Amino acid sequence: MTGPTPLSDTAFRMADRLRTAAPWEIFAERIHRYEIHWNGLQVELVRGPMVLEGYAVRVFRAHDDATGIGFQASTVLTEEGVRAAAEDAERLARYSVFPAQKVELPTDGASGTPGPEIRDPRLWDRPGEYLADYVETLFHTFDGRKEVLPTFGSVRATLSEASITNSFGLRHAHSSTTVDLEIAIKSFGGPEGAPPGEYWVNDAARKLDPSGLPAEVELWCQYARDARRSSPTPTGDLPVILPASVTSGIIPGVMGVQFTGGARLHKIAPEVGRKVGIDGLNLYDDGRVPWAISSAPVDDEGTPQRRRTLIANGAVAELMYDALHAAAFDTPRTGNAVRGTDFIFRDWRRFLTRPQGTSTTLVIEPGQGGSDTELIEAAGDGVWVQQLGWAIPDAISTAFGGELRIGYRIRHGKLAEPVRGGTVGGVVLAPPGAPSLFANIAEIGSTPALTDGVHLPTLLVRPLTVAGSGV
Repeated sequence: MTGPTPLSDTAFRMADRLRTAAPWEIFAERIHRYEIHWNGLQVELVRGPMVLEGYAVRVFRAHDDATGIGFQASTVLTEEGVRAAAEDAERLARYSVFPAQKVELPTDGASGTPGPEIRDPRLWDRPGEYLADYVETLFHTFDGRKEVLPTFGSVRATLSEASITNSFGLRHAHSSTTVDLEIAIKSFGGPEGAPPGEYWVNDAARKLDPSGLPAEVELWCQYARDARRSSPTPTGDLPVILPASVTSGIIPGVMGVQFTGGARLHKIAPEVGRKVGIDGLNLYDDGRVPWAISSAPVDDEGTPQRRRTLIANGAVAELMYDALHAAAFDTPRTGNAVRGTDFIFRDWRRFLTRPQGTSTTLVIEPGQGGSDTELIEAAGDGVWVQQLGWAIPDAISTAFGGELRIGYRIRHGKLAEPVRGGTVGGVVLAPPGAPSLFANIAEIGSTPALTDGVHLPTLLVRPLTVAGSGV
């Protein structure tokens, strides 16, 4: 099964059929989805290609000193379908009012913008076969393992072609691949008679690399075995080490809300210049990081991507703006209009969702903390968090807390016994002088890792609140 031939011009074709007064915007996608699901080491379901092509029309209409915003999505690719979608958007624009006098969208200056690597050519050229090869390789890595096996899992690949055009002259198209991997691995049996231990793999990436599976599977199996033999998590305000795989579930949920024009409009954004972290903390939003799932040559309104400094030396440096909020505050767009901001629409049917200002790929500049081993030595006595379940923070208070699914006790500067259970939590941002994740960073590691929507080094936070039943 070969993939689609780039690039789809759906938005351009729909614009040619559009009969409405300016200003307007069309965002479109042609999507191919392939899936393999398994139970144990047996494939149960193979699906694909599932093909979907759709678009959304957004119109902007003046309302005294404000702007009416109308939005309608459709999969009807005819002149009648476009006309109906535009008419529905026009009706909505009469009643939906945004506090900006004039909204300006990107121009044709974004056309041909070179972008980061976000399309796996092997996956694009032969998606069905490549997924099947990956699953076969995955199953082979479990050959000879009698006490650690996958109970179920799935791998889903999405091949997407996005196109954007508007009444300001923009015409842009690009393609990408996204892969979601989910596996439950269970450890059981053995002389110790303990209940089974389980480790969940939930990864999202732009590409697949079967060559790394043997080492990855060995780690996954070790985490499952450690979960089975784990001790109770200690309790107290302790030094805690957070790798990028953990902070990827915490930091974007705060930065993508608090540091936006929308937060400024609702008066919850931190003031530029306010101290929110330690000296030496430099955090960026960069939609051009290669292979990051949030990266692209332009945002979902067509604004070219660039690096934006959100926190400089621990202080708020700038906020992120889509076109609407940039217009409301008479400030430039920053390339942060994103569609499909929730998990369901992240890579499938994004055209059904309106763009909103949020973060793309978050980057923390490496520090002087050294390797993970050196961070563990610096912690002295604490906890290494390997997997934290559902730590999604409250976007307003920035409080977070999640179940410690698997971690390791740190004793005398070395990893000791595995621990499991209880919670690890705190707040990401707090007023100056109050404890928070950013303000309590003791060391920033020297080696960043790309995972999900972040490119971050490991962080040593001293302390965070750990609530377990152990000592």
